Amino acid sequence: MFQKVFVCLDGSDLAEKILPLARALTAPKGGKLTLLRIVPEAAALEDSHARERAREYGAELRFLISTDPAAAIGAELERESNGVVALTTHGRTAWTEAILGSVALRVIREAKRPVVIFRPVTDEREAPRTISSIAVALDGSKFSEKIIPHAVKAAQFLSAQLHLLQALPVNPAATPLTQQEKSDVLESSYLQRKAAEIKAHHGVETQWEVLHGEPAEAICSYVRDLPDTLLAMTTHARGGLERALIGSVAATCVRRAGVPLLLYWPRH
Repeated sequence: MFQKVFVCLDGSDLAEKILPLARALTAPKGGKLTLLRIVPEAAALEDSHARERAREYGAELRFLISTDPAAAIGAELERESNGVVALTTHGRTAWTEAILGSVALRVIREAKRPVVIFRPVTDEREAPRTISSIAVALDGSKFSEKIIPHAVKAAQFLSAQLHLLQALPVNPAATPLTQQEKSDVLESSYLQRKAAEIKAHHGVETQWEVLHGEPAEAICSYVRDLPDTLLAMTTHARGGLERALIGSVAATCVRRAGVPLLLYWPRH
């Protein structure tokens, strides 16, 4: 899963906050860490600070000349089919450039694979230096379950515990579900059945927890005090005037969970 991790740097302190996590993701099985420094012109190639960071983290440093960072990252992923991008975001609100129309949003939309996103909830909050658990947020829909294979691979690669989370809202979810999906959500056995399927198909022991309340808040509250957790979920990754930006639950978790997220937009 994390044989190749690309960290996107823009010269800011914020972008570098994900470096300890990126090294933690590659370390268990000797994965390769690459720092991508995207600059607008060749004159900016002499970035001694980026070179120092590469030496500090034992990483390769690549300079990409482009005025469109998201496109440059996308092109790099096209060349590296097994690469996973890791980047930070301000994640202020759904309508700031930190999410809407941002590099992070475009990368999520165009990556065709999960992307690791971290937003420090405070200036002092650091990215975890190890991942001991993968929390998978499900809502009973087939769409949400598309993250499961990627979360399983992440757990296997990191030797991390896999947890399935289902947050049941007080009011019915606005997302339309099929009749079978509605039935699954209402059954207390939904997560238990999914855990059994993961055990049968992948040989991974899986814990599960049903949460109660508004889904985004329930999930954030659950993982906020679990600093060594990677929260995995699918996202619609919409932009423009589509207000369901990366899914309201995912958007809230980016801003408030305080843990890194593994976000995946299944295009089909």
